[in-house]
Amino acid sequence: MADLDQLRQPDNLRRAWRWLRSNPDAAYKSYFRSLYQRYAIAENASLDDLSDRLKRGIYEPEPSTKLFHPKASGILRPYSLLSVEDQIVYQAALNLIAEKLQPRVVQRYNKSVFGHLYAGKTSTWFYRKWTEGYKAFNQATEKAFADGYVYTASFDLTACYDSLDHRVLKHFLSKLGFDPDFCAKLTEWLEKWTATGRGIFHNHGIPQGPLSSGLLSEVVLSYFDDLKLKHSDFRYLRYVDDIRLFAKDEHTLRRLLVRLDEMSKDIGLFPQSGKIRIHRITNIVEELKSVSNPPEAAITRQFTDQQKLLARIKELTPRYQITNATRFKYLLAHATPSALLTARLWRIMEHHPEIYRSVCNYLKRYAKLPRVAGAKLVEVIKTNGLYASVRAEFISAADCRLDAAQDRKLARMLKKLWTPRSMSADLQVAIGRYLMRTGDLSATQVAYACRAAPSWWTRASLIEVAVPASLGATAIRQIVEDGVKDDGTDPALAAGWKGFESAFVPAGKRKDWKKAAELLLRELGMIQRSTAGHCGINNALAKLDVRIPTGNWKKLFGTRYFQAELQAIETVAASGVNITGFVNLLDVFDDLLIDAVYKADPAIGNYTLGGIGSVLHAPTGRFAVKYPDTYELAKEVHDRRYESLASHPLIKRTGKPTKRISYKFLPTAKRLLRESIAELKAAGFL
Repeated sequence: MADLDQLRQPDNLRRAWRWLRSNPDAAYKSYFRSLYQRYAIAENASLDDLSDRLKRGIYEPEPSTKLFHPKASGILRPYSLLSVEDQIVYQAALNLIAEKLQPRVVQRYNKSVFGHLYAGKTSTWFYRKWTEGYKAFNQATEKAFADGYVYTASFDLTACYDSLDHRVLKHFLSKLGFDPDFCAKLTEWLEKWTATGRGIFHNHGIPQGPLSSGLLSEVVLSYFDDLKLKHSDFRYLRYVDDIRLFAKDEHTLRRLLVRLDEMSKDIGLFPQSGKIRIHRITNIVEELKSVSNPPEAAITRQFTDQQKLLARIKELTPRYQITNATRFKYLLAHATPSALLTARLWRIMEHHPEIYRSVCNYLKRYAKLPRVAGAKLVEVIKTNGLYASVRAEFISAADCRLDAAQDRKLARMLKKLWTPRSMSADLQVAIGRYLMRTGDLSATQVAYACRAAPSWWTRASLIEVAVPASLGATAIRQIVEDGVKDDGTDPALAAGWKGFESAFVPAGKRKDWKKAAELLLRELGMIQRSTAGHCGINNALAKLDVRIPTGNWKKLFGTRYFQAELQAIETVAASGVNITGFVNLLDVFDDLLIDAVYKADPAIGNYTLGGIGSVLHAPTGRFAVKYPDTYELAKEVHDRRYESLASHPLIKRTGKPTKRISYKFLPTAKRLLRESIAELKAAGFL
C-alpha cells in the first residue's frame, strides 16, 4: 500500500487522535482542551470524514496560529497552534515515520540518544517517558566522567526546528523508504504550518509545539548519531538537539567538534558557536545543571516543607538570577503562594521573562490575590507590552482574582487595547474573556470578533467563552449562525456546541455549514434525527462504555433532562482528554442524578441540588441503604474530586496537599456507572 494511502486509513487516524489526547505536554494541550472535547463528541464520524477528504484529495490544512514566547536571550520563540484536524493529520504522518525510523535507531535509545524516543504502536503514549530519558542522559554523563572522559563540550544547533530544510527532510525520508508523493505532500503541509501569517512562505522549518514535531526532527538529527572518528576514544550523547561530547584529551574533543561542524553543514544546520566551550569538568553536579531543560509536563504535587522549599528557591536565584531553570520550575510548581515568594518572583521576572508561564501558574493558586500582589500584577500588565504572550498569561492570572477596584481599573486599561483585527491571538483571547466577564464588550463587538478575528484559534476560543448571560440570546444565535459557516473547523465545532447549549439550530442551507458543525449537531441529535428517539445521555454513555445499560433518562430527569444531557455529553467528551475535568463533570452529573432519584422516590426524604455532601456523609442513611451502588458511585467520584489539586489545596482528612487524578480511575468510574445505572433500571426509574 502506498504511503499516502496508509496515512489516510481510518485506523491510522484513530491512533493519531489517541496519541494527541494522551500527550503529556500540558502547556500545548491547554490551548485545546475544550476543542478536543468538542471533537471527541462526534469523533468516529469526524475521523471517517477526514479520511474520506484525504482520499479524495480535498483536505486542505489551515494556517497555523503563531504565538511568540520569550526565550532566555530575550528574542522570540515561535509556537505553532495547529487546528485539531491538522494535528491529527500531522500525527498520522508521523505514525508511519516512527515505525520506519525506530528499527534503525532503537539500539541507541537511552545509550547515546535520550529524547523523543518512540514508544511503539500499542503504547498509550507516542513517546517513552521523558523522565526516563532525562535521567539516563544524566547517568551517562556521570559515567563518562567517572570513566575518565573529563574534557567536554556542548554542540548546540541554532534554531534547529526553524532551520530544517524541507529538501533535506525529503532526502532522509526517502532513505527511510518513503515514496516521493508522501514526502512532497508532507513538506507541502509543513510549508503552510510554518509560515508566519504575513503571506511569506519558505521551504524550511517544522512547527514548534505539536507532539509530532519532536520525532520528525529525529529523522534529520539522527544523521549526527553516526559520528565516527578514526583512532579516537570518546563518548557521544544527544538529548534532542543538544549534543554532548566527552573525551580524555582536548585535542580529540576539537577533532570531534570539527567533524560535527562538517556534518551540520552537510544538512544545512548551523552550530551556536558562542555556546561551544571546551573545558575540563571539575564539578560533575554543576555540569549536569547545563543539560537541556526537559518538556514542561503536568506536575504531580507532593507533600513539601514550604519553608525548606522557599529557602531552596532563594539558593537557586542569587541576585534574582536563576542558576538551574529545571529545578526552579519544579520547586515553584510545588510552592504554596506567599507574600515573600510572590515579591521575589516579580524581581526574578525582570531578568527572566521566559519563566512567565510558571509564575502565572503559581499566581493562579491564589483564590483571590492579596491587595499588594494584585496591584503589582495590574502594573506589570500595564507596562509589559514587549511580549504579548506574557501579557496574555498575566491577564488570565488576574481574571477573577483581583479586588473590585483593581478589577475595574484593569478592565478600563484592557478596553483601550481591544483591536480585534490586529491583536496577537493569545492576547486577544485573554482580553476578550476578561472584558466579556466584566461586561465591557457589547454583544455587537463580541459577535464581530468571533467572525472577523484573523486566527481560527482566536475565533474558536472567543465563541467558547461567549455566554447568553452577558451577551443575550440574540447575540449568541448570531454567533452560532456565523460560526457554523466559518472556514475553520475549530470555530465551527465551537459554534455547533454553542448551538447545542442554547438549544438553537442555525437556519439556512446545511451545504453552507462547515462539515464539522453538521457532524457534531447530528451526533447530538439536533439535526436529522427524531428528538423523541435520540437520547444524548444513552449515546454519550455508550461511547464511554458499551456495557453501560441504556434507559429512559427523560423519564427520570423530567424537566432537568436537557441539563443532565448536556452534562453527560461534556463528561464523556472529557474522559479521553482531561481526567480531572472528567471527574469534576461526573460529580455534577451525580448531583443531578441523586436529585432525580429523590424526586422519584419520596420515601427516602428530601434533597437540595448542590448539597451532595449531606447525602455522602450519611453511609447509613436511607439513600445509601436503598441505593448502595448509586451511593458508591457518587461517593467515589466526589472523594476523587475533593482530593484533586484542581479543586482544593489540601486533603482535609490528612492535611496533605492534593494531587492530580490518575487515568487509572477511569475503569473504576466505568464500573461504578454500570452498576449504578443497572440498579436504577431495576428500581424502575429508567
